[in-house]
This record gives sequence, structure tokens and C-alpha cells, in this order.
Amino acid sequence: WGCRRNCHAKAKKYAMSAHAKSMVHHATALARYRAVRQQTADLVAPLSEADCQVQSMPDASPAKWHLGHTTWFFETFVLEPHEPAFKPCHPAFRVLFNSYYNGIGQKHPRPLRGQVTRPGLAEVKAYRAQVDERIAHLLRGPLPATVMAMIETGIQHEQQHQELILTDIQHALSCNPLQ
Repeated sequence: WGCRRNCHAKAKKYAMSAHAKSMVHHATALARYRAVRQQTADLVAPLSEADCQVQSMPDASPAKWHLGHTTWFFETFVLEPHEPAFKPCHPAFRVLFNSYYNGIGQKHPRPLRGQVTRPGLAEVKAYRAQVDERIAHLLRGPLPATVMAMIETGIQHEQQHQELILTDIQHALSCNPLQ
């Protein structure tokens, strides 16, 4: 009987330890998520709303679109399949901020992204804040490894768009005669 009690205690200790490790992993993922999302916000912070709207060539995208697109990625690939009672922030964003994900649905043409004046920059930032809060809430509970992997993919996707924001805005600003 002593062995059974000992084995049960060890199993219980391991199970609690695994849960604790999972929570630490979630907290680390949330911290990383928030840090990368903040880096993106910091990149566009010194830009005016007009700077975030401009599209200097068909192969570039406005900074405002990058902000919306990276948020759309988390909403579409993390929240939609895994958030109980999911509702999109704005149904039109599904098309507006889709890029090349043909399997997801329609997309707004890339060369015309700079012509989209609405939503405004403040609304796109509010969209980001809403999705960020929902991701944080999702990370407070148990999640399968596949969801954690998709969040990491989204984080890396966001970092890729940070590079695109820099190159796109550098090109746009280089075209401005008021340097």
C-alpha cells in the first residue's frame, strides 16, 4: 500500500508540475506576443496618419494596412478556430486585410490598398487592441501545442511585416520632396 500511495503522490506532483510549466509557457508566449506587437506600434508611432496611409508604389503597402493585416492573422488563424463564441471584430476586415490567403476568401487588391481611407488609423489601432486583449484572454487557459505554434507563427509573421513597414515607409518618405 505504501508504494501505491508514493506512486500516486509522485504522479500528482508531476501533473501539477506539468500544469505549472504550461502556465509559465503561456506567460512567456504572452510576453513575447506583447513585446513584438509593441515593437510594431513603436515603428509607426512617429508617423502621421497620412504617412500610414500612403502607398508609394503598387508593390508596397501602407503602414496602416500592415497593422491591420498582422492583426487579421491572429484573429483569423488563432481566435476564429479556438476562441469560444468567436465573433469577428468587423466582417469587412476579413477581405480588407487578407493578402494572399486564397483559401480564406476574397482579398482587396494590393495595388489599391493606399486608396482605402477607412477604417482610419485610430480604428485599426483599436482593432489591434481588441485582438490583443482576446489573445491574452485565450492564453490564460489551457491550449494545445498546435495553438501555441500558430501564435509563434503569427509572432514571426508580425516581425516579417515590421521589416516591410520599414522598407515601405522608407520608400514613401524618399519620394517626398519635403525631406
